[in-house]
Amino acid sequence: MTHRILAKLDIKHGKVIKGVEFEGVRQVGDPIELAKKYYKEQIDEIIYLDCVASLYNRSHLIDLLPRVSEQVFVPICAGGGIKNFDNAKKLFDNGADKVAINTGAVKKPIILKKISDFYGRQAVVLQIDCKKNLENQWEVYIDYGRQKTGIDVFNWIEKALKMGIGEILATVIDKDGKQAGLDCDLYKKLSSNFDIPIIACGGAGNVSDINEVFNIKSIKAVCISSMFHYNLITPAKLKKKLKSKGILLR
Repeated sequence: MTHRILAKLDIKHGKVIKGVEFEGVRQVGDPIELAKKYYKEQIDEIIYLDCVASLYNRSHLIDLLPRVSEQVFVPICAGGGIKNFDNAKKLFDNGADKVAINTGAVKKPIILKKISDFYGRQAVVLQIDCKKNLENQWEVYIDYGRQKTGIDVFNWIEKALKMGIGEILATVIDKDGKQAGLDCDLYKKLSSNFDIPIIACGGAGNVSDINEVFNIKSIKAVCISSMFHYNLITPAKLKKKLKSKGILLR
């Protein structure tokens, strides 16, 4: 199976933001203009996450998605503030090809099954933000990393798989925004425990980081923010360099 390069655009009050470990965020651009730029530079997929939708019960993506869909012709995954089936339906109706769900699914797991039964499992991405706790176990965090849950990542995935998810977007909070490498330890453990496509996210800083994680069996995509937002490399150049290392890309 070929691998994909994804761009993640975190949205706060209608602007794309980027921080470190989900904190100290700053605005880095316009969500439509950045999506158009990455599309022209051969991105495979775009993930929009409204970081404060759960907090304010209002997703800016409803207004954003139709305008993006008119100009960007790659799959778009949207997440943030999905608390029920109707929230997800609004995103699909306005142009999303997939939805990513974290907080809403943790609070009410049946939402995953309802969406999967209607749209198909390929349209449901389980978003996981996590950190290692004092017991050296991976713990799920919700509300854009603001709240710990006490839930073990591996137990949570087992439960979510029964609800019909098609993919996992796994972000290690401690790695986010540092550009010091992805957490291959977690991705190797996920890969050895679950036979489901996994999107690695959090910490990509150079081509070698991405090449390393792509050599893990279940990692089928890497989601990148800082490298693209700060113009360290374009998706097209990244793909060319990865192909030269023998990575099969879409």
